[in-house]
Amino acid sequence: MKVILIDDESIALDLLRFKLSSYKDVNIVGSYTNPLEALKEVKKIQPDVIFLDIEMGEVNGLEVAELFTKELAAVEIVFITAYSKYAVDAFEINAIDYLLKPVQEKRLNKTIERLRQKTMGNHEIETLDNGLKVNSFGTFQVLDSMDNPLIWRTQKSKELFAFLWNKKGEAISKMLIMDEIFPDKNLDKATTLLHTTIYQLRKNLEKLGYGNGIIYFNESYQLNVPIVSDVEILNKVLSLKEHGEEEIKEILRIYKGDFLGEEGYLWAMGIRKTYEDMVFNILNKYAGTQLREGKLSPTLKAALDSLYKINSFNEDIVKMIIYYYGIQRNRASLKEFFEEYVVNIKVEMQLSPMEDTLKLYKRYMDYI
Repeated sequence: MKVILIDDESIALDLLRFKLSSYKDVNIVGSYTNPLEALKEVKKIQPDVIFLDIEMGEVNGLEVAELFTKELAAVEIVFITAYSKYAVDAFEINAIDYLLKPVQEKRLNKTIERLRQKTMGNHEIETLDNGLKVNSFGTFQVLDSMDNPLIWRTQKSKELFAFLWNKKGEAISKMLIMDEIFPDKNLDKATTLLHTTIYQLRKNLEKLGYGNGIIYFNESYQLNVPIVSDVEILNKVLSLKEHGEEEIKEILRIYKGDFLGEEGYLWAMGIRKTYEDMVFNILNKYAGTQLREGKLSPTLKAALDSLYKINSFNEDIVKMIIYYYGIQRNRASLKEFFEEYVVNIKVEMQLSPMEDTLKLYKRYMDYI
């Protein structure tokens, strides 16, 4: 593994270099007393690991580490510090380990072994097509490259993944995450839960080969995983100016229900309503045009079913379905649909059908 060392004390660098020289698979490719110099060269050197001192005069190693992980997403950070109080901060950066000065041989052995396992795994997955796939309408499911669903350690780790994914690769502040994911917890409790959930989610992603699946910098977290989602495809179709039969089929194929399904995440309610309204309006326009032109295709039937599922209390949709069955003289289906509709609005809304809807139904029943 390629390693660089950063410490503002040259003596400390020499000692660490000496200790690491006993490991045959450790190749020290650079050592720096100035972390900013290392930052300039890190992309050219492409190290697997950075041993980084936390306290370097005016330079904070924790802050510099954030810059390194932005330059090289897969690089592993090992912090070196004289104070154990930095352990939590190291966890935030997703450091693989931290060592207390003076570095003890037994403790260093554990770090090297951990690095061997991690960097070996990183190199193995470099050649794999291991992007994730997200299905988010009707249900929320994350699939690996073999289409196996991810098994979540906790429901909160699943929600945190959904939240970060929905932000489309943006870095999201800790405070916003805690407000949205743990809204009913005080600051201390929410902070503890966030750390635990981040840890669980990172472990999930590490199993898939994403050692830096979540990046932490500037008091923010960022999802760092290649993902293809049904949302991206649906957005492209919805943004078209015209929606013919093929586009409607694609919308119906993707939009199988509410955004994020039955999860009930409060932060997703607005997004869910936006997609529902966009899909409803496009399908409604299509269905109206098809009925006026007398084009009674299976796609029209699927569009009407989807409209009714989205809003089963919308009288205009109910009238279109009555019309659809009526002009086909499909008395059995018309009767079955309307009786179900009457029961539905009675149970859910304590209402009866509007008079003009009832008249339309009776007219077709008498005609058929």
